[in-house]
Amino acid sequence: MSDDLAQLRGRLQLLKKACLEIGRIPPRPPGLRAALSAIPVAIMHRLMFWYAPALQQIIGGLIQTVEDALVTMDVTMEARLNEPVRALELERVTTIGLENAVREQADGFQQFAEEQRQQEEELGRRLAAADDRLQLLRREVLENAQRLVRLLDEVRAQRGAPQEAAPAPLDAGGPSGQLLAFAQEDIDRLDPLYAALESEVRGTRGEAQERWKVYLPLMPRDAPVLDLGCGRGEWLELLRQEGIAARGVDSNRLMVAECRERRLAVEQAEALDYLARVPDGSLGAVTVLRVVEQLPFRHLVRLLDQVVRVLRPGGTAIFETPNPDNILVACRDFYQDPGRRHPIPSETLRFLVESRGLDPVQVLFLNSPDAAGHVPEDDGSAVARRFNRYFYGPRDYAVVANRA
Repeated sequence: MSDDLAQLRGRLQLLKKACLEIGRIPPRPPGLRAALSAIPVAIMHRLMFWYAPALQQIIGGLIQTVEDALVTMDVTMEARLNEPVRALELERVTTIGLENAVREQADGFQQFAEEQRQQEEELGRRLAAADDRLQLLRREVLENAQRLVRLLDEVRAQRGAPQEAAPAPLDAGGPSGQLLAFAQEDIDRLDPLYAALESEVRGTRGEAQERWKVYLPLMPRDAPVLDLGCGRGEWLELLRQEGIAARGVDSNRLMVAECRERRLAVEQAEALDYLARVPDGSLGAVTVLRVVEQLPFRHLVRLLDQVVRVLRPGGTAIFETPNPDNILVACRDFYQDPGRRHPIPSETLRFLVESRGLDPVQVLFLNSPDAAGHVPEDDGSAVARRFNRYFYGPRDYAVVANRA
């Protein structure tokens, strides 16, 4: 189409030039004949002086009309060709606008989701803290109830009413010995205080469970697990979530009551007393988490012997305790908690476990603090290594062993 229009324009230009030649006298060639022929040509030119301009005007008007039509056609065709381009451009602009709007909405949704996640985490932390506070309040209620009973007993005694006999002292060391010299009444009075102190030292239930998830792959699925000194029952609750049969033992009646409220299988007893009633080779695993540092040496040895006895062949034993090599941990756990009076280095506990018949023995160092405060050891300095070990070493360690 464009080639045809170009040819038509070329012909119009030629026609325009030809139109300009109308009425002009052609050049006269030399010679007599040409001179004689020029006479009639001059006469005809004079006779057509009125006709030539009109003919030029008519033909020029026709040429101009055709040129105007071609210009109009060009404009129309250009407009028709540009219309899809404009439509595409408009669609592109609209698409870009939609993309920006979608991107803004996606960013908004992502920000909203992040805010929701942070709020859920904060709510979870608040619920955990509220749950801990609720348990403390329950312990306080029980303690106040016991105080009220004692006050009523004192009032009855003052009025001369008969009073029940005082409970016998508790044999906290098992059948063959006595661990503490407290009477049962003294121990009952200290239970709420020690339960509150234990909650303060251990942290929230969620924090304790997060630390102890490392032991889940070591637990058997086909034999029961016994947790000695189960405390608030965080480890038992974690085992129940994994579908592992487990029961616990603790001497603190308030902690036992809290575990039973959570429908956990827990018995109130001293560890050695309870182990003495467990049949030989009947357990798949025994866990002793943050208990051994509370025992005198001879009771620790007896505990190890009993654990070896009740484990089945191949059964697993885990003994976790704060790491005394970390001075900050020693200050926090051993000095803040009066029940932890016997810190045990990892080499010592490993030797004791091996000597009583458990193997192979593996020592896991756990809960290392943030390395941001470590002293650089690039130069291989022994002083830097010792400093990091004593101040930034693992907070806890666990001795893991199996019965041969």
